[in-house]
Amino acid sequence: MSGKLYGVGVGPGDPKLMTYLAVETIKNCPVIAVPADGKEHAISYKIASGIVKDMDQKECLGLSSPMTKDRKILEKNYQKVSEEIIKKLDEGKNVAYLTLGDPTVYSTYIYIQRIVKKCGYDAEIINGVPSFCAVAAKLGDSLADRSEQLHIIPSNYDIKEALKHQKPKAIVLDVFTVYGAEYEEEGVNHINIDDLPWSMNKVQAIRNGVPKDLQYSFFLTLTKYHDTWNTLDESKIESSFYHKRNVYRGYSPFTVRHAYGETAPDEVVMQTEREPVPDRARLWLDQIVELTKEEGVDLILIKTPNGNADRQKLYNSVSDYAKEKDIPFVNMNTVFDGEAHINVLQAEKVSKYIGGYLAAHYKITDKRKDAAYADWAEDSAYFYRKKAKCELISTDDLEAYTDFLSQQDYVTMVAVKSGDAASENTLISQEQKDCLAALGLYPDYTMNGSWCYLALVRNGNEPVLQFQTQTEQTESYELPYEEGCLITNTAAKASEKEFAGLPHSFTLQSSLQEDGLHAAFLMGEDNYCLDQDGINFFVYDPLLSEIVEFTAFAPGETEVLH
Repeated sequence: MSGKLYGVGVGPGDPKLMTYLAVETIKNCPVIAVPADGKEHAISYKIASGIVKDMDQKECLGLSSPMTKDRKILEKNYQKVSEEIIKKLDEGKNVAYLTLGDPTVYSTYIYIQRIVKKCGYDAEIINGVPSFCAVAAKLGDSLADRSEQLHIIPSNYDIKEALKHQKPKAIVLDVFTVYGAEYEEEGVNHINIDDLPWSMNKVQAIRNGVPKDLQYSFFLTLTKYHDTWNTLDESKIESSFYHKRNVYRGYSPFTVRHAYGETAPDEVVMQTEREPVPDRARLWLDQIVELTKEEGVDLILIKTPNGNADRQKLYNSVSDYAKEKDIPFVNMNTVFDGEAHINVLQAEKVSKYIGGYLAAHYKITDKRKDAAYADWAEDSAYFYRKKAKCELISTDDLEAYTDFLSQQDYVTMVAVKSGDAASENTLISQEQKDCLAALGLYPDYTMNGSWCYLALVRNGNEPVLQFQTQTEQTESYELPYEEGCLITNTAAKASEKEFAGLPHSFTLQSSLQEDGLHAAFLMGEDNYCLDQDGINFFVYDPLLSEIVEFTAFAPGETEVLH
């Protein structure tokens, strides 16, 4: 007498969600089969062993299947797996094949059952709780009301859409959003969804990722953007249409003044507590894991640094999840100091760290000399301009500040104000004078009374406009387009005009008022001078058509005021 095959659903993860019938079936079967290389790699086995006693005493068949969509390879594997099971059935032994969720929902088991039954053997399905039903219960809502249709999509939509067009070796996924909010903010959803091409993936992303009362604006974006023409200005038009491609490749440079530590805070590194991954987040992670396995793509989970010890509790649980799924988790939160939005200086460190990890685990071809990738070298120039901006605004020491300026091709406006000194100026220190000299600036420090020295410098230390006055005076300089778009010491010559900004008129102004002399840096109608006694700076990047910063150093001081 031959044995019987049981396809047993073990549910979504919690052993307590297994049915009584599933537990009894496993207890009564002397042979366990799992869709993995061995029970130690089978999630379904770990779940069942959490409630079924003496699982380790049962014979276990490790019956893995290749993660491929090639039907010929899969059918050959199903035949092989079925033959292994049939051997045990011929011995008169019942076999329980363990599968996650329910055997009838996207399960390998059903293909095996068909072969086994075709060969004349008995087989039965023992239902389990599917993950999407468990999540619906946790959320306290139904999956379908009245005449609503229920569609089950076994993947993450944007990744699935990307895999239509690419076949990467690996996908790197940041787990920042595993905190499990039911919906992302409306603006974030528009960023993520609006540019997806129309397909069922986009439709399902809207249906499942956007609150019902907002979905109409995603299906018909005109309702969201139809009146934005009223608020368009030159900068918005330029940022949307001027550049022919995204030179930062999706990265948003963040140039905030912040000096990060070299290592992660101790309270983050030493955090050992755990906060469970919310069910909704785990469901999406599960779908992504399954999708990448089906596509034969490695999945690498990462967490960029944010310096939050409480969040680390959650990432500790992500680490456990990654071990459970046998996928890598690179937690840079315990390596680098950081915040939710790190600046470009820290971003460069993080990028090198990730790049080093990928280079160590994958054979990556160096494309730097490949003409087809020349635009990457050109675009990198823009990143390094953003990096230079961040380096400057993170510099508080005057000597380091002027030394950095002297090596850049910025347009810099400088105002030196003597204050109310009535004789030889003693407010501007010798150290400050030396720093100004590094920029090619030499005010007459012996001028009696209050005075104002104004200068416009380009290419680091080339003054093109300078004057010193005790009265009202105005001088302007128009930045020539041919000079304004030049990029020094970069490989971006071929695209310099493609990305160059429009020319600007820079005006230096001294005004005499009742309370003394006042300085102004004008670009258009806007004044960017802090008008402090001491040394005032305004720095403009002609390549990026962007203000780097405006700041001031008090008389005799070498630390920045603002």
